[in-house]
Order: sequence, then structure tokens, then C-alpha cells
Amino acid sequence: MSGSDAVIEVVKAGLLDSVQDLGRPGQARIALSRGGAMDRSAMTLANALVGNAPDAAGLEITGPGPTLRLHCDLWIATVGARHAVSRLPGEAGGPAAAVPTGRPVFVPAGSVLRWQAPPAGWRSWIAVAGGLDLPTVLASRSAHLASGIGPARLEAGRRLPLHPRAAELSHRRAAAVLGLPDEPEATPPWRRTAPRWQVAEDLPPEWPVIELPVLAGRHYEMLPEAARDALFGQDWTVGAQSNRQGLRLHGQALDTRGLPQLASEPVSVGTVQLPPAGEPVILLAEHQTTGGYPRILEVASAAEHLLAQAGAGCRVRFRRVGLDEADDLARRRARELDLRLAGLRQACAYPDE
Repeated sequence: MSGSDAVIEVVKAGLLDSVQDLGRPGQARIALSRGGAMDRSAMTLANALVGNAPDAAGLEITGPGPTLRLHCDLWIATVGARHAVSRLPGEAGGPAAAVPTGRPVFVPAGSVLRWQAPPAGWRSWIAVAGGLDLPTVLASRSAHLASGIGPARLEAGRRLPLHPRAAELSHRRAAAVLGLPDEPEATPPWRRTAPRWQVAEDLPPEWPVIELPVLAGRHYEMLPEAARDALFGQDWTVGAQSNRQGLRLHGQALDTRGLPQLASEPVSVGTVQLPPAGEPVILLAEHQTTGGYPRILEVASAAEHLLAQAGAGCRVRFRRVGLDEADDLARRRARELDLRLAGLRQACAYPDE
């Protein structure tokens, strides 16, 4: 199989599909936020499932996902929302079949895969053995859609280049997990294309209700008491205008008449700003790097994965925590990811390449 076959073709684009890796940290000095996968832990797990380095480029899909044609054999994994994945009938000589998620799967060349709208969760991350082979811009292959840096969002007809040895890597890595033949040109036995285990689901437990641990922001004390009560005393609804820059929340508007005019200052992922209309905005991966609206809350960093699964119509409630609890949540979250990755290394035992 030639390197020219190492591509994925977009048959039909989903609601919002983009190439992502772990982003571009450290670029705020040129007014560029980190971007990258909205849930970096899920992107890291997807890559680990197929034997990639954590920063390999894959796909982030939002809501109803894409339909993709695989032009070579691939070892592929999907992590995140409950996207049902199906192999369409008549492709690669096989019948229609469900493709499991949360684990690596061997899919033959010619297959057409469709990611359906998830009944729970909002985003998933797709990794393939070897990763997507796109040019790097500022040390990342990710699409920063707000700034127009990196690859554009996926459209029908686009062909995404893979690692030139994607098929060979897929055979070798599948063999390490499934016992398939180690030779790239061999025909594997299709009776078993995925392991029986899978990584644990990591969705908000009460989705579509999402409880966010938050710290008091720099300007929280400027809010009148009634506004603070309203901020924590209601479920806010995620608006349809939300995107990778931020979540626009709708609900009982807070009284902002007494808040002063402020100079712009740095903001980050999880900053909760309060525009004059009185409905909060939670900044996400492609946020602007400075803002002049009051910063009333800061979402604890351990809740990054919760923010990534908030789609239009989800309800968000805030739970105030102290700095010690936020730090404890972050440590616990990092420890859980380390344990998952260690378990995958033991389960997969991928060969050195």
C-alpha cells in the first residue's frame, strides 16, 4: 500500500469537525490563546489507545459527527461523548456494523464510518495510528478557528493525510493487542477487531445538567448580594451561539448597573465574564486573551472535561469551592489520568518503533 493511500476522506462533514492536538500554549504574548482539544485528557487517552504520543493530531467532533472514508487499514479510537459509530453497508465488502468506542478498533481500507449525534455528551476525539500528517504552525497542527490559524474546519471532499506508514503502524499495533498478523500485507482474521475492554466513560454524571466547581473571580465582590444569590441559585442554559471561544449562558439576568467600567486584562480558559446584559459567558479553548468585562468566577481547572461536553440546551450550575479544594480536584484529576494511561500501557504493550 502506497503512502498516497494513507488518507481519510471526508464524505460528509458533521456539525463542527476540526483537526486538533494539545494546542499552542505560551502564545498569549501575540494574542493567541492555547486552542487545541477542548478536553486534552480525552485527546491524550484517544492517542494512547492507538499507540500515539500525547501530542499527535486527531479530530475533534461536535454533536452530529462526520462520515469518513478510510483509504487504508487503520487502528482507530473514539473517546468522549456517546457517539454511536457505524460502518456503512457495502463498503470494504462487509455488512453494516457498529464500531465500538472507548477502545482501539481495526478498520479495513475502503470502510465508510459515520458518527451519529450523541444522546449524551457533546464532543468526542478521534485518533488514528500515527496521527494526522498536516503542517505545523507555531508548533501545532491544531485548527484555531477563531484566529484562522491552522487547518480549516472539515468539509465534504477534503482528504486528510495520515502518517505515511499508517497502515503498517495499524497492523503492528493491532497485532500487539489482538494478536493479528504482524506483516502489513497480511489479511487479518476479522472475527475480532477490538479488545473486549474499554476506557471508563468520563461524562458529567447528570448530563445535560453540568455542575461546575468555581472560585470567586477577581471582581466577584463587586456584585451586589442579590446578584450573587441569583448567580448560584439558578441553572443557566447554554445558548446556541456558544462555540469553541466560549459558552453563552441564558437565565435570570444579574443586575450589572453598579459595576464599574474596567480596563482590559488577561483572561484564561474557565474565566466567567459578565457582560452588561447580565448573562455570564464562560471562556473556552479559543478565548480572546484579554477582556474588559468583570471576571466574576473562575472555573476550576479540573472541570475542563465538563466544559467540553456542554452543548446548546445543557444546564449549568455553579458550585463555589475554595482554593484548597480546587487544587485537590486538580491533583485527583491528574492522578486519575496517570492511572488510566498506565493501565493502557499495560493492556496494549505497543512495540517500540
